[in-house]
Amino acid sequence: MTNQRYPNLTTMLLQDLLRHKWVVLLSVVVIVNALSIVYISHLNRKLTAERDDMLSYRDKLDREWRHLVIEQNALTEHSRVERIAQEQLGMRDVKSEQEVLVSWP
Repeated sequence: MTNQRYPNLTTMLLQDLLRHKWVVLLSVVVIVNALSIVYISHLNRKLTAERDDMLSYRDKLDREWRHLVIEQNALTEHSRVERIAQEQLGMRDVKSEQEVLVSWP
């Protein structure tokens, strides 16, 4: 048998990497680009979910505001009726000395 010597695998790999440094560099760029796309997609999904939460909160506040406006209109309705009664019909509040109690038999 002949004694044949094989080159060291580590040195062969390093020589190949140095010889094809542009391929290695482009491979690293492609991997970094792919990871950045994954990260940006994650941020986009997170911001979209946050925007949806904010929109639903805005809708909730809008509904609450509408209910408060309706309630305010209902509460101011009495004062409007009272004002019209005083101005147009000449009605006024009764004072305690003007009150007359009628007894029930």
